[in-house]
Amino acid sequence: MKTLEYLLYGLPLIFIYLSRVYMRKFKRLNGTGKIPDIIGAKRRQNIYLFLAVVSSALIVLVVIQF
Repeated sequence: MKTLEYLLYGLPLIFIYLSRVYMRKFKRLNGTGKIPDIIGAKRRQNIYLFLAVVSSALIVLVVIQF
């Protein structure tokens, strides 16, 4: 059971990493004129950042309750 908990603690870190990847992609594409790619990179960056925050909040709530 402990290994599953440790894997769940790493989930927000994975989302933060993916957010950083798409932030770099957004910055690299910015100014190239590839508007659909720029919008997609920014959207994915925001989604992964949101998922990182939500998963962190859920983990904190669950740990506090138990």
